[in-house]
Amino acid sequence: METRPSVFLVPTDFTDAAHSATKFAMELAKEPHDQVILLHIIANDRQRLDAEREMASFEKEYTGKGINITSKIVAGKLSAEIEEVTKILDVDLIVLGTHCITGIGKVFRSHAFKIVEDVSVPLIIVQEETSFKKIKKIVMTIDLERESVQIVSMAAKIGKMFGAEIILVAKEQAEEMFRQRRDVNLQVCHKILSEKGIVHRVEFVDGNDFVRNIFDLCKREEADLLAATYYQQHIHVFTESFVQTLAYNDFHIPLLTMDEESTHSGTQFGAMWG
Repeated sequence: METRPSVFLVPTDFTDAAHSATKFAMELAKEPHDQVILLHIIANDRQRLDAEREMASFEKEYTGKGINITSKIVAGKLSAEIEEVTKILDVDLIVLGTHCITGIGKVFRSHAFKIVEDVSVPLIIVQEETSFKKIKKIVMTIDLERESVQIVSMAAKIGKMFGAEIILVAKEQAEEMFRQRRDVNLQVCHKILSEKGIVHRVEFVDGNDFVRNIFDLCKREEADLLAATYYQQHIHVFTESFVQTLAYNDFHIPLLTMDEESTHSGTQFGAMWG
């Protein structure tokens, strides 16, 4: 059965971070008829002429490379317009370049995670300093909530694309009730990944200083991509602070993430959770 071509959306502000995201998206768009769409949001139509000039110059760097790349300029609010374009163009994945600096960089970080909260598809957050390399190992975090596995389907798709191994990382749990909840989620992931023929394994790490232990694992395994579900509610482990820390890691590893409220996993995985 022939699969539908993938559509990758790259919101761009024409910065170095946007170039990093565009290069990353083009490496993902390797199947025939896959499409990369560059999107620039303007506040009003008075900015359109200048934006069109900048977009033409930006897009020119990526044409003629065997990838179907197009561009759009839309007036409106950033995250709302990105979500609207995502729905209209049936986007599969957003690749978002972001800045990791102090001061004004905090504003860019805020925009990035506002987009995560408002869109209904997965995103890969790429730092300005990130350079694409073949994805061989994906480190994916799993917690006690069933929504934490929602990112597994996109991680599996990327894993299949590059022949990558997925390493599921979870906290060691002393209490039986927590172990059972964690292990159910791991079983769901195992089923999905096995059905898709993805090589995978589980690593348990100490829950004390969980983030540092994840980064130690990434360094040891030479991870090429991180994956974690994003929770808006602060009662969860994978809150904005946690996922932001993963996104702006010192190793410049890109992060695959998706807001837990965007999950469609209830219909996919409900029978397994019972």
